[in-house]
Amino acid sequence: MTSPSRPTSTPSTRRKTINTMTEPTFGFFDQDTKKEIRRALLKAVSLPGYTVPFASREMPIARGWGTGGLQITLSLIEEDDVLKVIDQGCDGSVNAVNIRDFIVATTGVRTTCHTSDATVIQSRHRIPEQPLTENQILVLQVPVPEVLTTVEPDTGRQKDMHAHRDYSRLWVLLYEDTAQFGDSRISSRYPVAVHDHYVMDPSPIPRYDIPRLHNNPALLLFGAGREKRIYAIPPFTTVTPLVFADRPFRIETFDGICCERCGTSGVFFDQVQREDGTHYYCSDTDNCDSMLKRKQNAA
Repeated sequence: MTSPSRPTSTPSTRRKTINTMTEPTFGFFDQDTKKEIRRALLKAVSLPGYTVPFASREMPIARGWGTGGLQITLSLIEEDDVLKVIDQGCDGSVNAVNIRDFIVATTGVRTTCHTSDATVIQSRHRIPEQPLTENQILVLQVPVPEVLTTVEPDTGRQKDMHAHRDYSRLWVLLYEDTAQFGDSRISSRYPVAVHDHYVMDPSPIPRYDIPRLHNNPALLLFGAGREKRIYAIPPFTTVTPLVFADRPFRIETFDGICCERCGTSGVFFDQVQREDGTHYYCSDTDNCDSMLKRKQNAA
């Protein structure tokens, strides 16, 4: 009996394999990597608020600088998408520009600074002031994905607490703050209940943006590259902050304050400290530019 002959690779097939390995791929990742991340995203969307582990890859930027959101964006973005990247509400910050340039270099997609024109928005710390639509995906870069980390460091115990919906330690933390200071001291990463089940860390948006999570028409995706976790809020999902029945949820107030550049009020402001005092400017630069242009056209 003769053993079956093993397939041999010819020089042409070897060259083809080498070329395939060296050719740049759309979106930086190979197809297997994209499939793995998309599977994690599907599971996250199916279980709103649940943190799903994934094999976070090494990226050309250091972990902690947005690798989680970047991996989600690169696994989802398509050739006809329009990309917007913001950091602290600003399109022109160093981190936003570097991430935008990298995505464009590996995909060639069009970019925009206008929220309404974008189909994929990657953000850190802010949800755009302009309401999102069903045709948009918001990807948030997350430093700390697990809401129970502050009250329970053991990851196994955290899973048990989520499974049993045991969030008593979080309630105790909120109660202690309320008893001592009259309200919670949590200015960002305020815990929220998603679809009346999992409690989630909406890291790292401020309290001001928490109401925007509730019934948002856009798909909201959260990626933590360093912690290797992905979670999601599907469109039109109920999201409620943890509050006591006799203590309504309160956000930052800017009563009597207007942006010194465009004159807008009722938005989230950046505080700039100078020698002559505190100055306030719109945190969302696109919204500020739009308001300023609208007023100049009306003048």
